[in-house]
Amino acid sequence: MLLYFTDNDVILKLAAYQIFWEMVASLNTKDENIRILPTAAKVFSASRKISKQFKPISIERAKQITDRCKTIDDYAICSTPEYQMLASTDGIDVGEALLVAATQTEEDFYLLTSDKRFLTSLALSSFNDVKQRLYKKAICLEQLIIHVIDHAGFDLVCRRMASADACDQVISEAFQLGKQTKHQDAVKVLNQAIQDLRAKTGDLLIDSVLVAQTKL
Repeated sequence: MLLYFTDNDVILKLAAYQIFWEMVASLNTKDENIRILPTAAKVFSASRKISKQFKPISIERAKQITDRCKTIDDYAICSTPEYQMLASTDGIDVGEALLVAATQTEEDFYLLTSDKRFLTSLALSSFNDVKQRLYKKAICLEQLIIHVIDHAGFDLVCRRMASADACDQVISEAFQLGKQTKHQDAVKVLNQAIQDLRAKTGDLLIDSVLVAQTKL
């Protein structure tokens, strides 16, 4: 079974853009194959930072997403040396550490993350076994949005973005003209962000999300 370990930022931002389930459909997968952090719903409800950055309706959509996805069983994972090693590393928060450590027992998976600092920190670390396991297994937010555009159409994504929270600098830049944004201009900005991230993170990013689709 191909699993998608998904961080909180991806859930929140795609909920704000109203394209989370379009993303799931674009991957030709089901909600039962999405793995999320066990504290996601609580964080969405209690975080003051999130309440300032996202509209209440976006937060509610994110919480509804958590209701349909399976959570990681963190009880055993938190005691593993890998989790403790990752969680104690500068630039890697406990959530990303838990997502990565949860992949230890999985053969077929991808990591969906919007945390560029985490990916950069991991790439610069000496955790070679972890990096080998995550070789071309990370999918960033910009890659996901391009994939949704290819699957659901640019017009739908552009309309959703025009009324969404301005919660990500790159995405806001890509769709800065709202409904007047041109397809090629938005994708150019997204692709540049992907190239910039790839230059900092080596072989962690997947080449193309389409590769994930062909493995299903």
